[in-house]
Amino acid sequence: MRTPILPTIAEGARTTKSIATCARLLALAGLEDMLRSDGHYTLFAPVDQAFDALPPGELQSLENDPARLRATLEYHILGVGRELDQLRNAKLPTLNGELLTASVTDDGLQLDHANTRGISLRCANGVIHPIDAVLFPGFKPTLSARAQEESAWSGRRRVQRPTPAVVAPTAAQEAAALFETPSKASGVA
Repeated sequence: MRTPILPTIAEGARTTKSIATCARLLALAGLEDMLRSDGHYTLFAPVDQAFDALPPGELQSLENDPARLRATLEYHILGVGRELDQLRNAKLPTLNGELLTASVTDDGLQLDHANTRGISLRCANGVIHPIDAVLFPGFKPTLSARAQEESAWSGRRRVQRPTPAVVAPTAAQEAAALFETPSKASGVA
């Protein structure tokens, strides 16, 4: 019985129809050779619908800025091959040097604001995990107004304490007052 030969990440991305835009951008950014080489990588590949959901002109802007395109795509790549069951709630170091936030949810794995989607593709030099959004370096989640409200569960509930009008002397000040000479205590020189 013959063992099937696995494709490299570059070949797997190129032959997977749902991530065709990602594969094209990887080639445009010059990352295809690296993803064809030996090593172990994890590619979080946005599906084509994720690129379609970008604001108008954003994809073209990325394509016209090679440095930004490469940095954005490197943010989708880990320098180690990881299956989904090996990923936990963590900050994952990406090839561009920034950390990607991974969170395990009831629906699977979430990366920043993107969710894993579909079937992962095991490759000779790593694994491809399709995701439903394009990730951008420096992502900061925005909290809804409801999430920012104070509550018993938010940890931000403040107890208002009245401030005293006159500050009472400390124990040390009271002890020092006992040893003052009458002339100093009465203010007479």
